[in-house]
Amino acid sequence: MSAAGSIARSPCLGNSRMSTALTIVDDPCCGEKLVGVVDLVSPATVTYTASAPIRTRQPPGRKLSICLINPKFEPSYWGFDFALPLYPGDKRSTMISGSLSALAGLSGEHDVTLVDENVEDIDWQSMSGYDIVGVTGMIVQKERMRQILLRLRDLKIFTVVGGPLMSVQEEFFEGLCDVSFVGEAETTWPKFLDDFSHNLKTDTRYEQTTPTDMTQVPRPRFDMLKVSRYASAALQYSRGCPFQCEFCDIIVIYGRKPRVKEPEQLVAELDDLRRAGFHSAFIVDDNFIGNKKKAKSLLEQIIPWMEEHGYPLRLTTEASIDLADDAELLDLMYRANFRSVFIGIETPRMESLKETKKFQNVRGDSLEAKLARIQAAGLDINAGFIVGFDSDDKAIFEDQFRFIQDNGITLAMVGMLQAIPRTPLYTRLKAEGRLVEEDPSCNFVPKQMTRDELRKGYWDLVTRLYTPEAYLERYFKVCESKEYLERRAAICQKAGEGKSLPTLGYGLTLLWTLFWALARDGSLRKVGAVYAHFFFKQRIVSQRGIIGFAQFMNRCVTHWHFYKFTREATAGRLRAYNTV
Repeated sequence: MSAAGSIARSPCLGNSRMSTALTIVDDPCCGEKLVGVVDLVSPATVTYTASAPIRTRQPPGRKLSICLINPKFEPSYWGFDFALPLYPGDKRSTMISGSLSALAGLSGEHDVTLVDENVEDIDWQSMSGYDIVGVTGMIVQKERMRQILLRLRDLKIFTVVGGPLMSVQEEFFEGLCDVSFVGEAETTWPKFLDDFSHNLKTDTRYEQTTPTDMTQVPRPRFDMLKVSRYASAALQYSRGCPFQCEFCDIIVIYGRKPRVKEPEQLVAELDDLRRAGFHSAFIVDDNFIGNKKKAKSLLEQIIPWMEEHGYPLRLTTEASIDLADDAELLDLMYRANFRSVFIGIETPRMESLKETKKFQNVRGDSLEAKLARIQAAGLDINAGFIVGFDSDDKAIFEDQFRFIQDNGITLAMVGMLQAIPRTPLYTRLKAEGRLVEEDPSCNFVPKQMTRDELRKGYWDLVTRLYTPEAYLERYFKVCESKEYLERRAAICQKAGEGKSLPTLGYGLTLLWTLFWALARDGSLRKVGAVYAHFFFKQRIVSQRGIIGFAQFMNRCVTHWHFYKFTREATAGRLRAYNTV
């Protein structure tokens, strides 16, 4: 998986990179004011072996009141802040926090309140009413986590913290919480709640040292989320990745042996999402095909479920590029209604890929050929790219631009290399004296350019990539593939998409909201005129009908976010994580 943007997920209560923290130790943070109920807190550190989730003792303890908080994210390309207000409904976040619903599922019969600060404000007055308040988060939420924990400490709330950031940087949380959870939490979280509910002494630190058996993981409580405020759902099928990319924290937290749920488990979770009212879902595994045989078995059960229910969920996931080498797997994903896949390409330079031990991107035929096969299978490709490897000189920015344009990667997420604590990259750069830990946006010294040159080259690159002309050229580059267009049209037809009035209404709504956003911004001539030029040049309606019109408008709304975010960040009007 790619580390562009350095957003890490973690099965500890959060997951990694793109989505929001999604693993099960990622969110064991809950906290509340202690009113003498617990003989807090043993200074010991306790580790547990994972097996089936621990069951509540008999007789059961008191029912606890728990609040779990997912802090607001720093501004980033992933947030789609300038696109969400243009979509129908009250969408406030691109994706749910999988850690919140997963932890709620682990909390048994206790009363749990989920607070995702990305879709609602924290009700600070209510905090004293909880027995426990938990906070989870990833690197991109680091500063907001600190702010929340300081306020909870001032309010004397009993607070617990877990998640990806806690799992790689424990020292950051010293003095900020009462209890910490490191790594996965399917065993440690229920054990802690059981002791707390029986007024037994709890420990200050919990670490589950044996990997979780994914077949024993309880179902997430998607029903507890404010569904209407999210653009997409998120769920997790597997943890761990067989590869060894130097910059990646996933193998540090989850290991290199993929562990998966049973197909029946994931299909049940998909059905929960359907019933909750979601229409799209991101399977946020760091490598969905880490175990290809198991992935195929899962897809073979998703396909009939999709057919039975009329293809209710459009799916996407993350996978390694060796997906292109398995035609059967590609076809199964297509038939299971996967519409896109996120691939960590990182760089077109072979030396940089070898340097970072991303050998799976070097094997076999060219990256270009692999990407073409994935697109021909009917899947859109979103991809992560990184600049700043030791093999990168200042020519890398032009190399990246040309590769992205030539391969029609419409949604290209580019980030500067980040050395995440506990990763092999972090260890190496620390030994070489090249870490700059006080700078969260560029925390190392590049080898073939200065840090200022890396920053400038990065911003010049993303500015070029997200001009409206470059973006739409990439979009229509993919549409040159007849096979891609035919397979996309076929799956849309199977899913019952493209019904004239609803599809037209959706497209017109986006046209209206985007027009006024551009008008208010003063960008009708500079940006809107480019949209119009490509719309008529490509004969969208005559060539691709109403579906083509709606899809084009959706792409323009997405572009508007990337364009405006880049403009505002380069002008210094917003602070962007891992960018400035």
